[in-house]
Amino acid sequence: MVLAGLVQAGLAWSSPFAYITNQGDNTVSVIDTAHNRVIRSIDVGDKPAGIAVSDDGSRVYVTNPKSRDLSVIDGEMHRVLRTVPLSAPLVGVAVDPSGKRVLLADWFNHQLLVYDATSFQLRSKIPVGQAPTGIAVSRADGKIFVANRDSNSVSVVDGTSLVVVGEVSVGRHPFGISVDSRTGRLFTANVESNDVSVVSTKDLTLVATVRVGERPYATALVAAGRWLMVTNQYDNTVSVIDTVSLKLVKTIDVGEYPEGISTHPDDRHVYVANWFSNDVSVIDSRNFKVIKIIPTGEGSRAIGQFIGAGQFLAR
Repeated sequence: MVLAGLVQAGLAWSSPFAYITNQGDNTVSVIDTAHNRVIRSIDVGDKPAGIAVSDDGSRVYVTNPKSRDLSVIDGEMHRVLRTVPLSAPLVGVAVDPSGKRVLLADWFNHQLLVYDATSFQLRSKIPVGQAPTGIAVSRADGKIFVANRDSNSVSVVDGTSLVVVGEVSVGRHPFGISVDSRTGRLFTANVESNDVSVVSTKDLTLVATVRVGERPYATALVAAGRWLMVTNQYDNTVSVIDTVSLKLVKTIDVGEYPEGISTHPDDRHVYVANWFSNDVSVIDSRNFKVIKIIPTGEGSRAIGQFIGAGQFLAR
């Protein structure tokens, strides 16, 4: 029904873009995922790190910790629309599925900040755990999950009332986080304990702990949630976890010091930003092989969801 409406309106689907923050040269590389090549470099703030793309790809949000601001990029024109001053050097950022709110993890003040995505007025400050990092939003009920690095926990925020409704202990120093609304499970990459915590979102109980590589950092679900892929900074690898058996099934060599990881809307290909090798590895989840290495800018981190769910262009 939605697709039919788009066709009638004269709109055509295009392959989405991947947006990679390059902390060393203060840019964002724009990757055309149809051809797996960089088509543009966008100047942003100082030391960009975190990134979030709206579902429709129309907006891209970049946190710049050193300049203490947020760059807002037009996803069609690939230019910075505005720069929003922030009160602290923030990293973690996400967009809720509606695209109406931008969520920021305030590491230093231990809170989740909620901004209106149109006016960029600060709507709420929500106290969470110590040093919040990764953010994930459930598509099932709108709950917001925040990884608290120094509390070794995840805070659960009601998406409507914007009140903390729960907290669950996980491994040591959780950073990256993914939620599977289909199965009601939450996954955290725990940097210091070298494992992934699997949590039931229904009752906030720990289901399993899966050992992965050294210094796991970020996570992404692929193949209808069958596989969880985890970047391991110190091993230069990606771990693959079977989300049914909750076992480690594969380890994939990628670039040097992998950090950000995102799944393409085709639900097959996974993109990994490699900080020290200044490139992106593209993994085919059907055979767990790297099929492409894309040179990007200096210090590619891309912490967050750096590919939208799908984009369309006017004919």
